Amino acid sequence: MPSRHKYWIATIIVLFAVSFLIGFAPIRSPESRGPVPSTFRYQFADPLVSEPEEREAEAERIKRLLENAGVSIMSAALLDNSTLEVEMTAVIDEDVQRDKQAVTQILQENFEGVGQPQIPPSQAGQKPLWQLGNLAIYPPSPQIRLGLDLQGGAHVVLRCLSQATMHFTSLDEDKPLVRLDQEAATEDEPSELQGYQPGETRASLREKVRALLVRQGVPTDEITVEVPTPSLLVVRTRANDEGTVAKHQKIVYEFLQSNYPRVEIEQKEPETVFIGKNTADKVKNIVSRRLYDMSEIREPVIQEQGDDQIIVELPGVKDPERVLGILRSTAQLEFRLIPARYTLAGGAAEADDYSQWMDAASNDVVPWPQVYHESEQAFTGADLKSNSRPQPGQTMDFVVAFELKNDKQIAFGEFTRDNIGEIMAIVLDGECQMAPVIESAITGGSGRITGNFDAQEAGDIALLLNAGALPVPLEIAENRTVSATLGQDTINRSLIAGGIAFGFVILFMIGFYRLPGMVAGVALILYVLLVLAVLVFVKATMTLPGVAGLILSIGFAVDANVIIFERLKEELWSGRTMRSAVEAGFNRAWTAILDANVTTLIVAAVLYFLGTSLIKSFAVVLFLGICVSLFTAVTVTRWMITIMGRTSLGHNLALYGVKPRSEQ
Repeated sequence: MPSRHKYWIATIIVLFAVSFLIGFAPIRSPESRGPVPSTFRYQFADPLVSEPEEREAEAERIKRLLENAGVSIMSAALLDNSTLEVEMTAVIDEDVQRDKQAVTQILQENFEGVGQPQIPPSQAGQKPLWQLGNLAIYPPSPQIRLGLDLQGGAHVVLRCLSQATMHFTSLDEDKPLVRLDQEAATEDEPSELQGYQPGETRASLREKVRALLVRQGVPTDEITVEVPTPSLLVVRTRANDEGTVAKHQKIVYEFLQSNYPRVEIEQKEPETVFIGKNTADKVKNIVSRRLYDMSEIREPVIQEQGDDQIIVELPGVKDPERVLGILRSTAQLEFRLIPARYTLAGGAAEADDYSQWMDAASNDVVPWPQVYHESEQAFTGADLKSNSRPQPGQTMDFVVAFELKNDKQIAFGEFTRDNIGEIMAIVLDGECQMAPVIESAITGGSGRITGNFDAQEAGDIALLLNAGALPVPLEIAENRTVSATLGQDTINRSLIAGGIAFGFVILFMIGFYRLPGMVAGVALILYVLLVLAVLVFVKATMTLPGVAGLILSIGFAVDANVIIFERLKEELWSGRTMRSAVEAGFNRAWTAILDANVTTLIVAAVLYFLGTSLIKSFAVVLFLGICVSLFTAVTVTRWMITIMGRTSLGHNLALYGVKPRSEQ
């Protein structure tokens, strides 16, 4: 056998091995990635209840028992009369283990015959068959990512919003924008405004400004009006360009001037964020960092749709509302120096309540928004390193530890040294999280954010800070949940359909083309392994339409083999030698194969660029499948036929379905 044929055999064997190792990953590092198991099941020797309708009340009683003992859990449920499932709130492995031990101890103290906690099969993951250090052997299983329709989860469309913020200030101390007394106050007006003379209320001013803009054609849901201080009006609209912003600003300014002659525009150039060509890409990157840092979310799919929309698919997510809150949060962290005349209202510091402040100049209680707008921003979340992390606090709560970037540590130390005795508020998305008094210079460049957080809340804040702030506000344009039960059903049906189709194809090829059919069967098996390996390598997501695309591409692979084998039969029938028949058959078949597959590749490309996420999955699988089928049909099949043709068995024309010329 020529040496090049030996290389062909070795190459085919290597292709089989590599594609199998990539697609099924039987040899890999011990699994450390993925969600930390936070749900555990306890088996009781004796039933806790006698009737199924009693399970809910008993589970609630156990939850209260654990919480009274100082252990916070997310949920407790009786799966049957003697099986309890408890879901922890912790998200870090060390904290989960601590809470698991505490729950186990409490249950064993209050109930007899409590077994050791077990991880449910859905969270247990694969166990290695053999492990040595950082290398382990697992049962082979496809490593391809499953989409929502196969696994269940949440499908969310986020829309980027333009925003213009306009500030208007009354310079007349005797005539602020709003005046309130007890009779003029409305239900949504805070009591701290009592003491002003009767006049315009905050609620009425907000409604007048909102109605003014609505009459100019601005949709109601695109207007936000705030009166954070008696002399400050803040108006936000979703204007898409500078001209519209200027128009809105002029309308409000002229209205205010007619009633308050000394009203001025606080900032001549409003704060604006507009949607540009790169906005969706920037938002996508930040959303990606947030999701990939969440331990309970595996393989999210994040895609841009136009210039202002992001499609987020979260397979297998258990708490979609929490995830949506994280996605929408702008995560604007600020360190603000509070004016010296403000202190927390009596008792607020002990209660960690930062909504009420005392103004020493007037001896009035003022709301936090007023203090916020009069405070000075010193540092922002952009000055932090991306290593914020949750840590246990001094009690049962959690804190968020942060560290400033190297070039900001000296400035932070100087800032704290110059403002000893002053209050520095740590603010997240406009809400005060803590307001410590600077007692000494902070030169280490690190600190902690407190706020009676539980483990999950602290973890969420940490990942928001690490991912960075959003450049524009977001809204949920679409939110729908896909049933996981339906997903499992479609997986089973798809696997059965694919297996049956593949088996029938191979049987047909062997029955009709005999020896070449057997070669085609081997090539098709290699084709499936290669397609799976490529899909895993490029991190494509398999959906139900993708499964259809895979099965369809198998048909194209068979079609290429049919064309080749028919050409080969014609050449053998004409009396050519095996070597020349193989050469001529493949060369003549190539043109027809190329034309048919190129047109399909063009269609797949059009579907990808113009279709939605599910259609894109179909297009990706079809495109990759056709490319791989061209390789296996024209290269691998040709190598194998050539090798077989050089053996004595390969010269038997009956095995090709061709009669010798003497019998024709």
